Amino acid sequence: MACFFLLTGLSPMAQAASLSLEQPLFIFALILAMIVFAGSILALVFHNAEAFSFRKLYSMLTNLPVAAMIVCSKDGKLMYGNKASRELLGIRKVGNSYFYPPEVEAQMMCDILRPHTSLLSFKSWKEELQFSGKHPLSVFVSGQYVRYKWQPAWLLFISPSNETISPDTTSKREHRVLQGVLNSLSELVYFQDKSGKVMGTNKAYDRFWRDRESEGLIDNIEVSSKNNSTHTWTTSPDGASRLLETNKTALIGDFGEILGSLSISHDVTDWHEMQESLKQEIEKREITEQALAHRNNLLDTILSASQDPIGLYNEHWVYVGCNEPFARALGHTQESLLGKKASDVIDPDKWKEFKKVNEQVIKEGVTVKTEDYVILPDGEPIWYEVATSPYRDPIEGTAGVLVMGRDITERKHAQQQLADAIMELQELSFIDSLTKVANRRSFDEHLRKMWHSHIREQKSLTLILCDIDNFKAYNDNYGHQQGDRALLDVAKTLSQVIKRETDEVARYGGEEFAFLLPCTNLDGGQIVARNIHRYVAQAAIEHAYSEVKDVLTVSLGVATVTPVPNQDYGELVRMADIALYKAKASGRNCTMVMSDNHDF
Repeated sequence: MACFFLLTGLSPMAQAASLSLEQPLFIFALILAMIVFAGSILALVFHNAEAFSFRKLYSMLTNLPVAAMIVCSKDGKLMYGNKASRELLGIRKVGNSYFYPPEVEAQMMCDILRPHTSLLSFKSWKEELQFSGKHPLSVFVSGQYVRYKWQPAWLLFISPSNETISPDTTSKREHRVLQGVLNSLSELVYFQDKSGKVMGTNKAYDRFWRDRESEGLIDNIEVSSKNNSTHTWTTSPDGASRLLETNKTALIGDFGEILGSLSISHDVTDWHEMQESLKQEIEKREITEQALAHRNNLLDTILSASQDPIGLYNEHWVYVGCNEPFARALGHTQESLLGKKASDVIDPDKWKEFKKVNEQVIKEGVTVKTEDYVILPDGEPIWYEVATSPYRDPIEGTAGVLVMGRDITERKHAQQQLADAIMELQELSFIDSLTKVANRRSFDEHLRKMWHSHIREQKSLTLILCDIDNFKAYNDNYGHQQGDRALLDVAKTLSQVIKRETDEVARYGGEEFAFLLPCTNLDGGQIVARNIHRYVAQAAIEHAYSEVKDVLTVSLGVATVTPVPNQDYGELVRMADIALYKAKASGRNCTMVMSDNHDF
């Protein structure tokens, strides 16, 4: 002991004082360690107890005949679903994880549970779940707030409400959809039963026949299983005279009985007037065949009966309905087209144009008519008049587009034939039939336009009158047929002289030709005149009876003016004529000039 004191360097009394200070600290540390150890033991016991308790709960829930599932209260994530929930709701189990069916999302479950966040439990809360391709499922939901895997959660029990949607409700819903589509049509539509009583109309019919509905009923068409049409003249609400083409079709039941009739009237006034004015266009009205099997498939029946292409797509540009002609025009069948996006089917360049029209239709709620064509496999084009109209789903409230096409290929052919005929008439009106250069009428029209434009711009305008020397002797000795050939050769030669598109050479009359040279001064006119003499000399058209040479020659009169307001363009012609007279008087085969500043 003495040695210990010596080694530590402390006296016995100092050692005793040190031990008395350390003893309480030691006891406190010992007690704290015991508390931590005891807490760990308790936590382990509680954890094992919870795990043991959930294993008993899991076994009970698994075999429970009522659908049960555990949902995280924070984010709606599915944490557990028993066998009954998988059968009722389509919940999937993959490994140790559980998943909602594709139609149900975690956010949707959060929305369902949101009204109960302040409660610890709720009972028999009614909900309606919508699944793709099925009727809505009406259920009762009861819940208990629990903790599962250390997280706050809801233990939910779900049972069917044993309510079903009656066929009458479904039929009414489909009838509303059909009525919405019919109201988007521009045609006048009404239904009659077998006795002739009107059972329904669309908005276009109501607007057109307001306060005079009886006038819109066509009774002189026999109702049969085939389309029958008639044309009637009437007046529109604004008093204008309109021609309506009305088709009346029998509505056939499941067993072949006639239930009533469907009548569709289309305004064909514009087509009729075009047919009358062109005298070449034949009005073509594709007869729409419709057969009604039942109200549940009435929309499909109308689409199938129409020979005109009809298609519908929603606001996301996904096709939701069409008939076979519409699908065939896009190179598809009905089955392959439905569900596809229009941008994946239509050529990208065309889709840009169509999308602008469709956005306008949805935004402004108007019907837009355009023209488009498709190329058949044999290379033949078919032209369509396309009417794009808005529609709104009365159930879901979503907007969409209804597209209807009408074959106007024959009308397009008639328009092209008319355009060709007009072009040919214009050519005959302004081209000299013999020489194939511009005629006097064309020259006068061109001179008039150039005169006014040169007044505005204060530019020089030059006219050259050209006369074939001794041409009467040519005709008298060579004959008029040879004379005509000579005129044609001279015209071809003179046409080679002018280089600018604005210049014009015309047959002025007989053996006279005229050159009109816009924005050309007197010096430029003299250059052209020298070229005329040179080209005619190079043509070397024999003229043994000429007093000038043994080949055809020409005399030229050149006149140049800068037009001023109130001056008549006849002054320019008069000056050129005087210059030509001087050229002839000077021995022919030469050029004389005049201008508003000098007289040569």
